[in-house]
Amino acid sequence: MIVGVLAALGLIAVLMILVSNSRLPRTLKSVLLVALAFRAIGASARYWVIEAVYGGTADARFYYRYGLEYAQRFAAFDFSPFWDTALWLRSGLLGTQFVMYPTAFVLQVIGPSILGAFIVFSLFSFCGLLGFLRAFRNTYPQVPPYRYARWIFLFPALWFWPSSIGKEALLLTGLGLAVGGFVGRQDKINWLLFLFGLGLVMLVRPPMAAVVILSIVLAQAIPQVGGWTARTAIQALFVVAIGLVGINFSLGQIGVEGFDVEGVENYMEREAGASEGRSAIETLGPGIGNIPLAMINILLRPFPWEAGSVMMAFSAIEIWGFWVVAWIRRRHLIYALRNWRENRLLRMAVPFIVLYSITLGMMIANLGIIARQRVFLFPFLFVMIEAVPRFARSRGAARPPGPGRRPVRPPGPGRGL
Repeated sequence: MIVGVLAALGLIAVLMILVSNSRLPRTLKSVLLVALAFRAIGASARYWVIEAVYGGTADARFYYRYGLEYAQRFAAFDFSPFWDTALWLRSGLLGTQFVMYPTAFVLQVIGPSILGAFIVFSLFSFCGLLGFLRAFRNTYPQVPPYRYARWIFLFPALWFWPSSIGKEALLLTGLGLAVGGFVGRQDKINWLLFLFGLGLVMLVRPPMAAVVILSIVLAQAIPQVGGWTARTAIQALFVVAIGLVGINFSLGQIGVEGFDVEGVENYMEREAGASEGRSAIETLGPGIGNIPLAMINILLRPFPWEAGSVMMAFSAIEIWGFWVVAWIRRRHLIYALRNWRENRLLRMAVPFIVLYSITLGMMIANLGIIARQRVFLFPFLFVMIEAVPRFARSRGAARPPGPGRRPVRPPGPGRGL
């Protein structure tokens, strides 16, 4: 086990050297170096919580056991786990079964070490966050990149939850790559990065892929500020076509009977629940009247008085700490909401936040699961509080003008958070 941990830590050390020798801004380098250290800290903390708090009962243990079996077969040049359904845990390739393959690959490289695999999976999610950072830099080149990077790399939820063997790390990886590719550079989609990330999300969790694709379709179909150009119109047609096929495939994989509202509602009624244990809350299920409470459950809970355990207390501090930051930077948040059609990143962020919150809130009735699953919202939420007007200078983030205000001079490096 120690060999695998040392191999994973060695990989972090190599990445730190690469960052140190890069031409990135000094402040961004500092954030990334700390973030890489947090990969090891987060993985170790996650491992300790699983062992000490949950008594070793976690999906990560399950993935590790099957991944190790597959790795041993691969070492003997036996690749039958890819096609022999008798060796599959589930009947389908997507979802839980797919996670076994990257787990096996990691263990094949570093050896049988669950903590070492945790660290490597944490680095996978780090790559996804780099995709978000790329999207933000290309969208807001006038903003020092460390302002956004400090949130997504150092916020506790984003270095703790996606730091173990499992779907969270892979989903954050795929989501970040898909967003980075979709935003692209100068409104040019990086199709390779976009399709790879989207495909990874599809392989790991088809229901989430449907939400991501719908958000992207809306982002591309909604007219942007300044109107259409021939290039953006052609890109929109390609994205919408790919999106419709992807949504139809995703819904079919999760057993939705029809590509319509009734089919989705029937699926949500079947899947709604997961309300066992002390963290259980009331089940909502589908329905327009449940939308406000669904969003409250995802974006605000647990409330401080609902924290019945140490983990719930941390979760409450985390989500309410975010809203304290959002209140401090409310001018940026208001600006982003009022001008959400301004760029492709915001046009995707707003629909995703709304759609994912509603979907998750209607299906999950357990505060512990909610705390883990809403991790995918934070990179988009932090975009909202760091969004600045296009006229902002490169010295720092501008203060978005309110109604009737003149554009104000951006603050110097010493102002703001």
